[in-house]
Amino acid sequence: MIEADLKHPFSLYVHVPFCTSKCSYCAFYSLPKNMWNMDVDAYAEIIVDEIRKLRSDGIDKFDTIYIGGGNPGVLKDSSIIKIITEAEKKEKSREVTVEMNPEELTKDRLSVLKPYVDRISIGIQSLNDKTLKILGRNSNLKENLKALDLLKNSEINFNADLITAVNATSLEENIKDIRDLAAFDPDHISFYCLSYEENTPLYSKREERREDDEYNALYYGWKELGSLGYEHYEISNFAKDGKYSRHNKNYWSLSQYIGLGPSAESSLGYSDLFSFRYDEKIQNYLSDRSFKFEKLSKEQAILEFIMVALRTNYGIDKNEFKLRFKVDFDSLFIDEINKLSPIYYKNNASSFYLTEEGFMILDQIVLRLSAAI
Repeated sequence: MIEADLKHPFSLYVHVPFCTSKCSYCAFYSLPKNMWNMDVDAYAEIIVDEIRKLRSDGIDKFDTIYIGGGNPGVLKDSSIIKIITEAEKKEKSREVTVEMNPEELTKDRLSVLKPYVDRISIGIQSLNDKTLKILGRNSNLKENLKALDLLKNSEINFNADLITAVNATSLEENIKDIRDLAAFDPDHISFYCLSYEENTPLYSKREERREDDEYNALYYGWKELGSLGYEHYEISNFAKDGKYSRHNKNYWSLSQYIGLGPSAESSLGYSDLFSFRYDEKIQNYLSDRSFKFEKLSKEQAILEFIMVALRTNYGIDKNEFKLRFKVDFDSLFIDEINKLSPIYYKNNASSFYLTEEGFMILDQIVLRLSAAI
């Protein structure tokens, strides 16, 4: 991690690559219980040791911490706490998030974790048993409702994930999911379309999807979330009362982050950017921590920046862009921007950002702007 810029803050992501069983849509690296070849809490000790090693490189405090997976809920509470306290040895982070599946959440667990965790991200995905079965989720509607009720009464900030446009579900069912979830008053909702990834059971169903259904699920879903008081601050994320995910905002501003665990990625540097990615096999991670290293070219760094920044409703800060890349944003991109319909973006002296209509065609807009780099 010698390419780190110690003048700028870091976020820490810990990947817990274990889950009870694999969901039908999941393409992330994780191992279902029948493939665990080690004590999962021994893995947590390895992560703690890695955090200690970071201190020898001068990285001894983290702006935010996110423990994700897989399913961190398979770890003992003591292991989760040990990871957090090791990372916060020098200074408390501004935000600590732990992902949890509904079936792992209990009142006692929340009570134990609350002094250490600011935010729980709960994998609800749907409040419809039919949809949960299609997605191959472990939890059922009853468990999802119980988890949401616990979180609502816990006085802890929480995010709930919700998947829309699932095969064989109607627009009415998608909207009902949103309303039923909002009744538990989560501070934050992550709302996104089902993605059909290769090497997943649902990939064979990809031909059944219809773009019109996906568009309508998002369009009307976004409208419903807005009417319920949720700010659409990132393409797939909504928050009440400014309770954004600080950790993810660091990603979207291309701040420095360190990922620990198999398949975890790190991005270091400010003007010069360096990418590290650990091998996507736990055996290799445990044996030699092997990773791929790349220094991004200036063009690659600019493309990476616009891809993440344009996911947000605040978009690209032009002063920040010039400070990082030593080039004026408008001088570089104005010709390509002028080829876009004004319904897709807002452009002023200080920033360039997309409208919700622009969010719908984000990939096309990024491709158009990349022609200028």
